[in-house]
Amino acid sequence: MKAKTSLITIAILLGITSLACGITLTMPEDAIDVGELRTEDVFVSAPAQGETTSVLVEFGAGELILQPGAADGLIVGTATYNVDGLEPVVDTSSGQVSIKQEPYEFKLGGLPNVKDVENKWELSISNAPVELEIRAGAFDGQFELGSLAIENLEVFTGASSVEMSFSTPNLTNMSQFHYTTGASKVDLIGLSNANFSLMKFEGGAGEYTFDFSGTLQRDATVEIDAALSNLKVIIPEGIPTTLKIEGSLSNVNARGQWAGGASTYSLAGNGPTLTIEIKLGAGNLELSN
Repeated sequence: MKAKTSLITIAILLGITSLACGITLTMPEDAIDVGELRTEDVFVSAPAQGETTSVLVEFGAGELILQPGAADGLIVGTATYNVDGLEPVVDTSSGQVSIKQEPYEFKLGGLPNVKDVENKWELSISNAPVELEIRAGAFDGQFELGSLAIENLEVFTGASSVEMSFSTPNLTNMSQFHYTTGASKVDLIGLSNANFSLMKFEGGAGEYTFDFSGTLQRDATVEIDAALSNLKVIIPEGIPTTLKIEGSLSNVNARGQWAGGASTYSLAGNGPTLTIEIKLGAGNLELSN
């Protein structure tokens, strides 16, 4: 009996195969049934004024774009795909909003041929208060979250390439920003504009950039736990910062106005303060302004 698997599992299998250096595998290919490219509208109506909405965006493999700018509803956008089963499913029945991709069932008899599969969501979010949760598999993400009113932000992804930016300030206080990912490349830009009190980041082996440009409006604590990774932490001059490091680091390179050394670094400044704790295995950490 042929097993059923999801697109996420397919992506993992392909990744494992690509890592099998020096090993030649000869397996049959099973083509995914690719149809015509189609585009569906995604629409979630606006909530009552002042009401906070819990929003879940659950995505498999492909390209996911989130941005501000929904004027006529809470969430407005499109989903473009060419495989039956990849269409988004919008559910508001529980009092929460979920936009999900149902698990794609594929009868796996060999290596799946996914080269012609297209799957892209482009969603705009209004500035109504939201608690936003993003769950995604192996995907490419472009998230511009400035000018939104995010009270809580949670992100859970598999192996991915993501750029998340807050080009303008979050319009409300964010209680917590929690980001968990597998082996990925993640760039977080404009973090001071996110306006969180606590940020927790957990990542597998990967490349991660934490850019704290923007306007820091209140004291914030940041906890980063990354394994064998390359980290860049960029904090503009003038933001008072204390940064502590745990783990057997292979290299720390501090440039600019950073003071200290070994396991503790600091920046002088005035105003709200950043307190950063980093747990890192045998990786590299670059500090700059």
